Amino acid sequence: MFSTIVTDDTGSKLAVLEKVKCLNDINSTTDIIVVSTDAQPSEFTTGMWVQAPTMVEGLLKAGSLAASKRILVMSSAVSFEPADLARLIAELDTREIREQTIVVPTSEEGLAGIPDMSASQIFNSISKTDMWPLVFVATSRFALSAMGEEDAKSVTELLSQAIIRSVADGDTIRLSTMITTGITSSALESLAEMSDDARSRMLKATVDAFNIEELFPNHNWVSYSQESAAASYHSIAALFLRFGDAEAAAECLDCSERLEESPRYFALQGLIHKQKGETLGAVASFVSSLQCYEARKVNNGKHYITFKPSNLEVVNSRLVDGLNALNKRDNDSALSHFSEAVFNFDPFYAEHGVLSSEKSRP
Repeated sequence: MFSTIVTDDTGSKLAVLEKVKCLNDINSTTDIIVVSTDAQPSEFTTGMWVQAPTMVEGLLKAGSLAASKRILVMSSAVSFEPADLARLIAELDTREIREQTIVVPTSEEGLAGIPDMSASQIFNSISKTDMWPLVFVATSRFALSAMGEEDAKSVTELLSQAIIRSVADGDTIRLSTMITTGITSSALESLAEMSDDARSRMLKATVDAFNIEELFPNHNWVSYSQESAAASYHSIAALFLRFGDAEAAAECLDCSERLEESPRYFALQGLIHKQKGETLGAVASFVSSLQCYEARKVNNGKHYITFKPSNLEVVNSRLVDGLNALNKRDNDSALSHFSEAVFNFDPFYAEHGVLSSEKSRP
């Protein structure tokens, strides 16, 4: 059996009461809990009403009060046929408790895309996807209990992180389309769109939950374990920078520095300095990066990652322009030229969306 939590995401008393009546009529759940920032209406007579300052706090409290180990969380914004819901819950009852089920919602634009949260794809999903439509999810009391109020700022973000952590612990994810759950595009966007801050928190949760080898399985871990680990931390740092989290990026670079001296390390340090407004520090880091790239143009067999600029003439031209700007004490121009030289040396920065402040999104 399931405990069911209805999240009052629309502020519509009628929408909430309709969901509660439907759940009560099919008599397929052990208990019904509503989470809301509003007070309990007089018409609510079935189940438990949890009022909290935030929906995240309310969901966590509801999870702790749930009678069943398995929990079905649904947004009041979704619509469905009662018979379909009864069939879905009956099917979910046959599943293992360590299986997380995401019901794929349907808007005017069709079935919503659910990001791949497997270990090998979660980094790419966080990097490339800002819509995480987790508005109807079967999870567990244990998964919710592992979360804290400081972890997320929305119900969708909390559920996403809980599932990511569960997958790292060995749970599986199943997508279900056996029930048509309708939701308006505007409601889906409001509930499912993740800000850069939210994606940064999700990335932190991912890095904490998984081994780094699981997140980047395509690196040459057997022959170049340290270089592979450093390259992985560089990718994570670049994504943190794209999300505007210089502090988290710096922590990643601290880890990579102990593994390998890489031109990407210095360039990312330069981007951190630039984000903090430290122009001279940024210039020095980009110059160090260019020197390191120059030394790594020829692979001596000690590395498996090779750096071959697509247009060395552009790199050299930018380098000369940067030196001329330094001689004129024009640090801002020097920074621009040196950083562009680095970006032309290695496609890594374009691939991770951190070319410059003007090109900080993919």
